[in-house]
Amino acid sequence: MKKDRNYVYILCILTIFLVSCSVEKPTQKVELSFKEQGNVGKVVPSEIAYQMKQQGEDIVLVDVREKEEWDAEHIPGAIWIPHSKLKENDKESWNLLETLSKTHKNVFTYCGAGHRSGFIATKAQEKGFSNVFNLDGFSFWKLEFPIIKGESDPDKEAKPIHLDEANYYYTSFEDVDFVDVREIESIEITGGNIIKGAKWIPLSELSKRLDEINCEHDTVFICEGTWDGGECSASPAAAKIAIERKGCKAGRMKYLLEGHGAWEAAGYPVQKVKG
Repeated sequence: MKKDRNYVYILCILTIFLVSCSVEKPTQKVELSFKEQGNVGKVVPSEIAYQMKQQGEDIVLVDVREKEEWDAEHIPGAIWIPHSKLKENDKESWNLLETLSKTHKNVFTYCGAGHRSGFIATKAQEKGFSNVFNLDGFSFWKLEFPIIKGESDPDKEAKPIHLDEANYYYTSFEDVDFVDVREIESIEITGGNIIKGAKWIPLSELSKRLDEINCEHDTVFICEGTWDGGECSASPAAAKIAIERKGCKAGRMKYLLEGHGAWEAAGYPVQKVKG
């Protein structure tokens, strides 16, 4: 009888232990926080933004990339307000951003790797939109979290090339054009240089300056690339514009995957951009 009581006692203790172990501890609430990201500065990490959304926090994401970038892929639920419109002080675009700032607790702007969106977030703060912050970048978000992808046509896709191949083109051929499509603020915060001899046509202006793209030449488009830890989407978008809007052959349109920063770090020729 005593053994039976001991057995029941031990069984009760084990049951209590197992039940207590199986009870999930409440998930700790994620608060808004920041990290330093290369020359981009203070950004909201994608994992923080995603967890805040999952918690039901009152946040909205604003995609400031250009139309071709947005159409290719973007974050679900994001609002599209292109950098080009905001940079031109388009009243309707700024009114929309102001409305979002007033109707949501926090607004996170994003581009590919944080350069263009950082500029917009800074301008928004200067206008008094104190709850507008820069996300680390779409390229970080899409590594772990859901995105919406548009339709793609392999026959109209530009070819990514690496640094060694780009330098081979640069040193071996005279009929290869290099086109830097970064915005001026992105160039300035990274030293103010472009590849020596390259054309500078910001992505926001490319559609109006397509006459400067020679479809008979191989053309390498450059943005900040993967150099600063993210992945800039401006250069593939620029190549797509040349292919779809001007009819350039996809095989001739290329983009430098690592970007300008890698080119300059390798000691290859650069020059100051002329505004």
